[in-house]
Amino acid sequence: MLNVVISMDKKNGFTLLEVLLVLAISSVLLVFVAPDLYRTMSGMSLPKATQELATALRHSQSQAINASQPVSLVLDVEKRSYQLSGSEKVYQLPSDLDLTLLTGMGLVQGASSGAIYFYSDGSSSGGRISLQQGDRQQQIHINWLTGEVEIGD
Repeated sequence: MLNVVISMDKKNGFTLLEVLLVLAISSVLLVFVAPDLYRTMSGMSLPKATQELATALRHSQSQAINASQPVSLVLDVEKRSYQLSGSEKVYQLPSDLDLTLLTGMGLVQGASSGAIYFYSDGSSSGGRISLQQGDRQQQIHINWLTGEVEIGD
């Protein structure tokens, strides 16, 4: 014969004091961890923006080859934005980045814009785009002969 005794004396769960203690400890830890987490997250915008811009340049080259006609990417260093030819969409880069564009003299458009052209044979007008965030910098090199887009430091 099996006798099962269930005791109702012990209560499951947490007391209000235990919950408040955990919340207090979590709050103190968050005060010390949050600034470092923010710096880490904001520091990721440079590599992400560089990769995004390099991908857009490579896409422009592919479009030029497939359509058998020149395709350009216009970069506005003041507004921190770029636009692909034939597209109405303007892509915005993070506002904490400083941009520098080195391109051909005839490809400068206004005081703060310039273009990189890709041609149907895969070549390009060439150039270099520098992206800087604080003391960190990355560059995108566009080879004029091959149209190859490379990311470097």
